[in-house]
Amino acid sequence: MKRYLIIFLFICTIGFLACKSSKSGSINKSIDDNKIEVVFLQMNDVYEISPLEGGKTGGLSRVATIRKRLAAQNPNVRCLIAGDFLNPSVVGTLKYEGQRISGRQMVDVMNTAGVDLAIFGNHEFDLSENDLEKRLTESQFQWISSNAWHKTTSDLVPFISGSTHEPMPVTRVLEFKDGDGTQVRIGMIGLVIDSNPKEFVKYDAHYFDIARKLADSLQSHCDYLVAITHLNIADDLELSKQVPALRLIMGGHDHDHMYHQVGESFVAKADANAKTVYVHKILYDKLQKKLTVQSQLVPVNATIPMDSATQRVVDKWTAIADRSFNELGFSPGEVLLDTQELLDGRESSVRHHTTNLTQLITQSMAAAAPKADAVILNSGSIRIDDQLTGRITQYDILRALPFGGKILEVEMPGGLLKKILETGKLNEGSGGYLLYNQITYDESKKEWLLKQKPIDLQKTYRIAISDFLLTGQEKNLDFLSSRNSDIKIVYSPDKNDSKDLHNDIRQAIIAYLRTNKK
Repeated sequence: MKRYLIIFLFICTIGFLACKSSKSGSINKSIDDNKIEVVFLQMNDVYEISPLEGGKTGGLSRVATIRKRLAAQNPNVRCLIAGDFLNPSVVGTLKYEGQRISGRQMVDVMNTAGVDLAIFGNHEFDLSENDLEKRLTESQFQWISSNAWHKTTSDLVPFISGSTHEPMPVTRVLEFKDGDGTQVRIGMIGLVIDSNPKEFVKYDAHYFDIARKLADSLQSHCDYLVAITHLNIADDLELSKQVPALRLIMGGHDHDHMYHQVGESFVAKADANAKTVYVHKILYDKLQKKLTVQSQLVPVNATIPMDSATQRVVDKWTAIADRSFNELGFSPGEVLLDTQELLDGRESSVRHHTTNLTQLITQSMAAAAPKADAVILNSGSIRIDDQLTGRITQYDILRALPFGGKILEVEMPGGLLKKILETGKLNEGSGGYLLYNQITYDESKKEWLLKQKPIDLQKTYRIAISDFLLTGQEKNLDFLSSRNSDIKIVYSPDKNDSKDLHNDIRQAIIAYLRTNKK
């Protein structure tokens, strides 16, 4: 009996050691295999901290959970945002502690969520110079800017970021080491589109030349190179062709997910507002100098739990925003429409042509102004830069038109109306591109029509417009102001009449959707 007991204990000991050896080998290998995996978690164009579509999609607390899960498998994880997150956001237009929020909520949440790297998008420069500087120094994540610099009154310098006030570098070298000692150095550049000119920003739009030059400088001391970009897809693909050393381009600006292979390189973009994220697992074999990229598009939905620490910060800012909205007379959670249709508010659409969302807005204005012959809206009023679907709430209307504004009714001769319309047509691609209700353009006759009839240059028309249009500050429309002698009468709403939908275009849309709700 004693003999069998000794044999049994010996077998158990051998089994335990074997298990222990196997486990330690999978996590902390004693022999360097010269292979190392690095993981990039990619987001782009994120304007909302909370889930959308009634909680179905998105949410930075869910992204934080994804990051933690990836890090539990492999500590060599970096989470990045490829531009456009400080603006536009209706929350950013609100005030807190006496100052406009201007993206403060995004930085606060991303600091907690574990974002590691960021680049500028064109919308970061919507912020004032002072507000942008504040957001940069509040960031606990690193920034990179290869082609945008801070233009001061006396010099051209890098933007400053982080609590340490680090000058933003044009390149970064990320260093990683795994459990068996394999090390890798990854060179990184960050490019932004030059579509938002500001006095305090200097762009270099020679994207390919810059990238080629920086890639050449990095290759001598890096194992491989990647890029974070905020460019349109055509430029990203051309960049990949012209600078093949950039093996992975993690892009933004386009709001729909896409994945392209160009030679041995890859270009990836996730869906806006963190409806999806890309997980890129890059395996590098140092002996063979071989790079393998495996990318997975991960839906961010209700199957992913909220990270509690991040959600506490989200809840804080949601409460701040809700108090402000309620004070303004809005109920952000009210569902106004449930649709499977994609209501298109993307800049690439609304600044070039009519969409179903712009039709909804101008129809709402027409319903609020029944005495008007037609409606004109500047496309720059629409700042959502996204598509709405599912359960459409008051909050969605607020984020579509974060600045609101009044509806004015203006009497003007047909000659001035035609000049306005012609200018708006020439403004295609900018916020001065105009959207209409009851107005069309006959391409074959090169003629403007109002209610299917040619505009009479001598006739007086009553036109409902957004109040910003009458300031003369819209692109090439400086003549459209109350100072113009052709402006006969301006009908303004009584600001004390809360029932007058002219006081806020968003209330007009909400009322229209309520009336037409099925």
